[in-house]
Amino acid sequence: MIYNIFYWLHIISALAWLGAFLASLIYAYRAGRAFGSSQEKKYMLRERKAAGIGAHFGAAGILISGWVMAVMPGGPQWGWFNIPLYNWLAIKQVLFIVILILVVFSIKNSVSFKRGLREDKPTISSASRKKWKGAYVYSLLIYFLVTINMWLGFTKPI
Repeated sequence: MIYNIFYWLHIISALAWLGAFLASLIYAYRAGRAFGSSQEKKYMLRERKAAGIGAHFGAAGILISGWVMAVMPGGPQWGWFNIPLYNWLAIKQVLFIVILILVVFSIKNSVSFKRGLREDKPTISSASRKKWKGAYVYSLLIYFLVTINMWLGFTKPI
């Protein structure tokens, strides 16, 4: 019973990350369409908020629930980095560590972008656009790796 709760927390956290990916794509598209207007700043901030919520909730939920499921005696005994038996899971776990490292860099870039926005008046400076783009590219890389991780989890191909 408790294993199922953490299993579904794991799934919901992954879906939240995918939802943030969709929201991030939509707001980035809108920011691009609003280039140079007063709406551009709003869409950039919303994109960063969606990416932040997805990364924080998704990463925390997956980290906690995955850890509990790996050590819990009531569920499948997957274990940690058990490469000979579950190489798909070991790859997922290593990939998740890479994702967590990238999340730290993405947060750092987001903070830098938001600091730069304080100095911008109604329109956004090219320096702020560059900082936002850097943070957005990190997010896209993270979403790509999260998608690969989900594929490994659903298909268990190796």
